[in-house]
Parts: sequence; C-alpha cells; structure tokens
Amino acid sequence: MKSGEFDPAFSCIARHYDRLMAFVNYPAWILYIEKILFVNDITEREIFDMGCGTGVCLELWRRRGYRVGGLDRSAMMLEVCRERLGRNGAEPDEPPLTVADMREFHLPRSAPIITSLYDTVNYLLTEEDLQRCFRCVFDNLRPNGMFIFDLNTIHALRDEWGSNVFNRRDENIQSTWDNIFDTETGISTLRITLDIHESDRLTTVRELHQERAYPLSTFERILTATGFRSHLYRHMTFQTASENDLRVMAVCRKP
Repeated sequence: MKSGEFDPAFSCIARHYDRLMAFVNYPAWILYIEKILFVNDITEREIFDMGCGTGVCLELWRRRGYRVGGLDRSAMMLEVCRERLGRNGAEPDEPPLTVADMREFHLPRSAPIITSLYDTVNYLLTEEDLQRCFRCVFDNLRPNGMFIFDLNTIHALRDEWGSNVFNRRDENIQSTWDNIFDTETGISTLRITLDIHESDRLTTVRELHQERAYPLSTFERILTATGFRSHLYRHMTFQTASENDLRVMAVCRKP
C-alpha cells in the first residue's frame, strides 16, 4: 500500500485511540512522576502537558488535585480530551487546551512543571526540531521549573519494533501495525490500519506515524545547550539509563 493512502498521524484515530492504548498503565506513570517531583523538592501542583492527546493523564492529575493545561497538534485529539474532562466535572473553558506545535508555543504564564509523555518527543524527526522544542519548553518554564518527558530508544525502535507486521484485536477494532525501521536515519515508519466494527457497519481508518530514535548523548547535549540540568533514567526507575533500555525518562531542571 502506498503511503499516500494513509492519513497523517492522529488525524482520524482520535475516537479509537484510548481503546488501542488501554494496555498502558497511566496511573503508574503518574505516581512515578510524583516521586520524581518529590525527590526534587517540587511542591507546586500545576502541570502543563505537551502533547496531551485525549487527556488521560490530565484527568489523572486533576483527580490528584493538580491544576492542569495542555496542548496538542491534533484538534481531534483535543476534542476527545475536552469531552473527557467535561464528563469529569471540568468547566467548558477549563482547563486551558491549545492546538499548537510543540516546537512553537507560548503559554500565557510560565509553568512550574511541563510534561510530555508516551513517545511524543520521538515524533520530532530532526535535531533542529528537538532544539526548537526544548528551547520553547525552557522559555515557558518558571525558574527552577521541571521538564519531564519519556522517549523510545534506538534499541526500542530498531530491535523491539523493528521491521515487522503485527495484528491486534481490541474490543471491536481489528488493527494491523506495519512497521519499517530505517537504520540510516533512525526513523521508524508505522502504517496503522484499523477495521472498526460498529453494529452492521465496517469503517477503515489508516494513519502514517513516524518516530525517530536518537542516541541518549544527543538528548543530553541538546538539553545542556538549551540550559537544562538533566538526568536520564530507565523508565519507572531511578537507575541511570542506558542504550539497552527500551524507554527512558528525562528529568530536566531549569536553573
């Protein structure tokens, strides 16, 4: 199938995204981040989530008493996010949600904590994009603020995802995940096809997703050049990350 037959990432999948990601233990992620905040003496209870998607984590933070806000490039994902938060008691205009590019955004006021979760940063396909994003985050953080994000490693995209085809069934969705990893660019190209069975109707959704993996040293270099003090941990631990890990959590402090 030609790539032209696939829609851009997160343009059509929003209504089905949560079912596809039901295996992710987001409450455990939230508790892990709270431990990171605790050991770094961060007491503010206000979080801005960059690439907030359908708002699962925003809702979890709200339940724990945090003031939240978010941005996402996909208007459809934010529409689902607003509906979720509204069902759970949020006012129509609260929390603030913005359709924006993570390489170029400006908050009305600086944030004490900015997060970016579940591969979001891997969607930045050039070092220049990383630099622009990290600079934007730095400029929107308060002094002494924290930027916390996760990333897929080269090992994850090359060896775990690889160049393979996977088939899954999630409730009424039959999906095919056709993945190709380019060893020269470090870019993983994923073509997702969803066959959605609703009543007597079959709907097919196709999206093209690309993620790039970088050496951990690249993240450390760019974060340092931006002005952050940072440490990379094996995900869900406080052990120093290595290239052999699948997922890494970056904990970055603005002086």
